[in-house]
Amino acid sequence: MSYLAWIDFDPEERRRAQTLIDLFKQPEARDELGLGTIRDGLADLLFPGTSTIQTRLRYMLFVPWIYREAQQRKASQAERTIIARDLEFELSEALLRGGEREDVIGRLAGRSLKRLASSVYWAGMHTLGIRTLAGNQATFLSYGRESLKDHDLRLWGTGLPNAPENLFEQTSFTLLPEEVGFLRDRIAGSAKASLLNELASKQKNFSEDWAWQVREDTVSDRNRSILRHAERFSGVMHGASLLYNLLLALRAAERPNAKTHGEASALIEDYRQLLEDWRGDLQHLALQSWDLDDLFQIVGLTTHNLTQSSREFVRGWLAIALQSSKSLETDHEAIDLLRKREQSLKRMKARLLHDAPLERWSGASGLARLDFRWGIARRYLGELVDVG
Repeated sequence: MSYLAWIDFDPEERRRAQTLIDLFKQPEARDELGLGTIRDGLADLLFPGTSTIQTRLRYMLFVPWIYREAQQRKASQAERTIIARDLEFELSEALLRGGEREDVIGRLAGRSLKRLASSVYWAGMHTLGIRTLAGNQATFLSYGRESLKDHDLRLWGTGLPNAPENLFEQTSFTLLPEEVGFLRDRIAGSAKASLLNELASKQKNFSEDWAWQVREDTVSDRNRSILRHAERFSGVMHGASLLYNLLLALRAAERPNAKTHGEASALIEDYRQLLEDWRGDLQHLALQSWDLDDLFQIVGLTTHNLTQSSREFVRGWLAIALQSSKSLETDHEAIDLLRKREQSLKRMKARLLHDAPLERWSGASGLARLDFRWGIARRYLGELVDVG
């Protein structure tokens, strides 16, 4: 989509445009309008085991290697927990010594890091069959060298490669051939029907900005149908996010205490233009034939609970999007829909209704268009090809 095609070469326009471009690139962490259930349901079907806070695929191996090492130490569960934590910090330091500068979890925080790589990747490793025993990190660290001998337990997927000898001295994110083979087997075994597995089997890099741009003959009918839902949902609901931010900018312009009061007039013009562009880009989505019941049924196949209020919100916004003749900025039906939605989700923290949370608004909230984790999946697919 060409949301920024209107930008000219004025320096101030370029600055504001770059700010918005950067916001579009942010991970889909903010869920201002309660779209997460459908977003995550579709993402889990397409790219299981991934999450927006993951960075590099080799962490799927780093974590098992760390836990294997901790389990080999003669120690109590509490002591092994400390050992595993220390090893995670040692790994970060080894990656930096190996020349890695980006995507190292803990690169900036160092040993004060709160969320370790193991917690970031723990659920994904189970989804992809890299760890086979259910349970949390404490469960795994309750089994030491001696106790594992007394239990017929298989903690990790068959064929897990051994850790490199110098893992905690110097390492990198580059996968070795035997590691790629193991990861491909795990994806094929635990996520066979997914788009992640289909594309991994092609053994190629993908440069498309969006997953639905991948060539049709590369994708099965099942996943093409899911992608069509994802494209429509992403495109349609992005308009709700744009209008939400425009309404916040309009409110901020009237309130001197708002953090963005001084920038509000520029933000208003930006969001107005982006909404106009969004309107024009809806045509190729063929929304008149979009079967929302089928979308909701597909999401219902996942572990995500899709509430009736979420269904009604999506239906309501789609009906508004189909009314191409109306100006959303003055569409009372659209504004009321967003207000009620935010009120039901946030209560006293709703920015459209209460001044205190509005005053802390940064100028953009939940603005990134949904890509259903395609960004991290595309990187993983490339790493499976770029073997050391």
